[in-house]
Amino acid sequence: MFLIKIASQSRIAAIWNSIPSFCVIALLSVVIAACQQTPTADSEQDKKDLAKASTATSQDLDKLLPPKSNSAFEDLANTPTAAPFDPYSRLIEPALPVIGTAAPSFGAAASSVKVAILLPLSGAHQNIGGDLLRAANMALFDLNNPQLQLLPFDTKGTARGAESAAAQALVAGAELILGPLFSTSVGPVRSLARPRNVNVVTFSTDTTVAGDGVFVMGLTVGQQIQRIMEFSYRQGLLNFAVLAPDSPYGDAVINNVFTSGDTLGLNIDRVMRYPVNVEQGAQDLHEIAKVMGDYALRQKQLEEEIKLYENETDKESEEYVEKLEKMDTFGDVSFDALIIPEGGARLKELAPLLSYYDIDPEVVQFIGTGLWADQSLASEPALVGGWFSAPSPEKAKAFQARFEQIYQYPPSRIASLAYDATALAGLLALDPPEARFDRVSIENANGFTGYDGIFRFPENGIAERGLAVLEVGQRELLIVEPAPDGFEQLVN
Repeated sequence: MFLIKIASQSRIAAIWNSIPSFCVIALLSVVIAACQQTPTADSEQDKKDLAKASTATSQDLDKLLPPKSNSAFEDLANTPTAAPFDPYSRLIEPALPVIGTAAPSFGAAASSVKVAILLPLSGAHQNIGGDLLRAANMALFDLNNPQLQLLPFDTKGTARGAESAAAQALVAGAELILGPLFSTSVGPVRSLARPRNVNVVTFSTDTTVAGDGVFVMGLTVGQQIQRIMEFSYRQGLLNFAVLAPDSPYGDAVINNVFTSGDTLGLNIDRVMRYPVNVEQGAQDLHEIAKVMGDYALRQKQLEEEIKLYENETDKESEEYVEKLEKMDTFGDVSFDALIIPEGGARLKELAPLLSYYDIDPEVVQFIGTGLWADQSLASEPALVGGWFSAPSPEKAKAFQARFEQIYQYPPSRIASLAYDATALAGLLALDPPEARFDRVSIENANGFTGYDGIFRFPENGIAERGLAVLEVGQRELLIVEPAPDGFEQLVN
């Protein structure tokens, strides 16, 4: 299973015979491997980067990864460099060797192509970093390219650690950098990589760090919102509301809702925020739900409607009044779609509250983000029928199953990004030395495809993806509109 360039048919043929038989199906499906709570990050922006990740159980990297060998691919973080006087050497912090980094051994290669991967392999976020590294090694195995070396370096989950890791990578001769994970670490890495014409493919979802040699690989909320609002528009929904957490993630959702709304000519009826740290069951959430649905106003409208008919003596009026007296409010809300960029326990708390205060999910279409890619949401009746956009669930399941088969535990949701990025690097490594990993190659307009579906990098450096539209079913997540197979399908 590894990435292939969508338009590169000759290259596909050239590498077809080198693929192990168990990888043929993955090659034909053109896969590369690949926000509820995650460990506390160093900043609010770091929380945003991890919003979609589910933290895996702590594991021992030495036990989970292949046994160490004498391969040139092993423990490369401390490999002596050919340029001991490189000025970047002074930026390297003393550190223990990176363990558990043994990669597949393909025998000696006449020359090598070095790709660095910068991940938090120690500290608070080491579980996620370990998952990403293991996924990258899966891709490296599938590529079966003896010339490709993957050099892992520990960022420790900090900006200074990322700077040191980038310095190590560049001193070691890396021609491309994958990572870092957090957007706050991208700046220090770019400042070192750019002068040496080394491009960076970050796993961050922060679109503000893209450009000037940095390509954002993360699953951005902007494209999720654009996809689901365009789909909703085609279903006749024109008036939208947003109920979002008061967080950087909520900010990003709201900004993109207004952007997509302007593009599609939609009305954004209202936006409400709620504190991220509000306690479960707090009265504040009840008040927010009431205001969101104009509950008090609609109660008053109900009282006025009853007064209009309560003195009437005809049977029809009496039956109407009897019906009204069983209602809590009168009339519908002024929006026909409600976007709730939340997940997990908080979403399961909000949805029934909204329904309780007469924002009826059978009248108002509930809409989410990739945080809704959670099978357990099917247990909440108020969420059944809700829509969201995300990568194809079949490919996501295939990656998760394969990862779990190899490492005996389920991966973090974002682990597939590292597979996709490593497979992309492996594909580009086949280009002539003067062209591999350059901007023209990375920005191939035909794009690539992997475990997270099709993607390509336009000039702004933000991965453009083809996403599916999913619905929360009564037992599982259902595909309402499949992800496109190529970018020509995205052109109206």
